[in-house]
Amino acid sequence: MKRVLPTLIAAAAVLALAFVAVRRPAPAPARTDPPVVVQSAGAGETVAISRAREEIFRRAFWRQPAAADRIVLADRREWSDQHEDVQRWQWFLQVEPGPELLKTLRDPATFGLLPTRNPRPLPRQVVVPAWFPTAAQVAGCEILQASGGGLTVYYRAADNVLFATDAGRGFTPPVTRVATR
Repeated sequence: MKRVLPTLIAAAAVLALAFVAVRRPAPAPARTDPPVVVQSAGAGETVAISRAREEIFRRAFWRQPAAADRIVLADRREWSDQHEDVQRWQWFLQVEPGPELLKTLRDPATFGLLPTRNPRPLPRQVVVPAWFPTAAQVAGCEILQASGGGLTVYYRAADNVLFATDAGRGFTPPVTRVATR
């Protein structure tokens, strides 16, 4: 009997651990973003298309997304020449923003965004993703835009959805190129 009791206790402990392990919900699968796609854009140019939501958010707003910020969709394109110098870029975001992000974007000292009823249109060469709203679809949104155009934010309070976009030129190439191996 002395040997049976420890065996029963050990068996009960193993069964209890197995029960807890089975009842524990499986961890949610990590949300992975599709890889960057590089395509030829003609005339020695390539375009790199990224949909890495958090990376695009960080580059757009110069901050990590807060726990209250839910990035729904993101799209960034960079056109590069044959030397891999970025010639132009553009990005688009759809976010369900937390209160801190809204506060930051509404502060003119942060990004220079000011309320407007008539935002400057996107440049002609900008390729807008199908999910980004048209000018007609943003009617009734709070619109913030940088004074020089560029960075534009559309916020629809009714369903707490924020759309943002910006586009620009790449970097000035160096005066002389350094040969690399």
